Amino acid sequence: MLRAMVKAVGLGLVLMLGLTACVTETNNPLAQNRDPAKAAQAYVEAGTIYLQKRRMDDASRTLKRAYEIAPDDPAVNNALALFYAMEGEAEQVIKYFERALAADPGFSQARNNYAAYLFKQGDYEEAIKQLQRVVKDYRYGRRFTAYENLGICYLRTGDREAAASAFNRALQLNPNLPVSLLEMAEISLENGDNQMAARYLSKYEAIAQPSPRQLWLGIRLQRILGNKDKLASYELALKNLFPGSDEYKAYKATL
Repeated sequence: MLRAMVKAVGLGLVLMLGLTACVTETNNPLAQNRDPAKAAQAYVEAGTIYLQKRRMDDASRTLKRAYEIAPDDPAVNNALALFYAMEGEAEQVIKYFERALAADPGFSQARNNYAAYLFKQGDYEEAIKQLQRVVKDYRYGRRFTAYENLGICYLRTGDREAAASAFNRALQLNPNLPVSLLEMAEISLENGDNQMAARYLSKYEAIAQPSPRQLWLGIRLQRILGNKDKLASYELALKNLFPGSDEYKAYKATL
């Protein structure tokens, strides 16, 4: 379906675009596809490629052509919302996301994109509302991402219990999520469940590269658990790999 062709993933960072299939740029899809729906799809595909390449003038021209052909198509409106998000035009972003979701309330991919945008704007409560609908869509193939995003939103609102629940659901659906694993390690440490924190941290370290936050968490954990070799390893790695990080400054302040 056309709506499956444009994605945005990653909450609170950047909207990243991807295609589910290889596509070919074309100057005149309507001439090649007498079917308007197929022509609109071709324009959306080409427009998405332009967005990936940051060719914003070409993306604007191509996506607006898609809109002229199929103004009510949810995928067209989703693509335009992503375009305007990259352009920083808030009113247009909201307009086109709402058009996409009005045309198809079950378009979870667009709703997750909308939640990511709301998160970036600091509207965590509204992002949570959108994500709560996404996670109920059992047909959506990336529910684990929506749960992880939901957990991040709950952290920003200070609801750590709800965040832990969301991260756990994400890990039930996909156990190899570095963000959820590290967040659960942090939450477990804060709750005094040191053994559980160690298990989450170990799983994180098996699938992800070292990060300053992971190393600082490991230092704090091993200061409690008392494994001097692991503690020294974490300390050395934080010093050598991330000497300019906030985590290293926090570590130095505790010496």
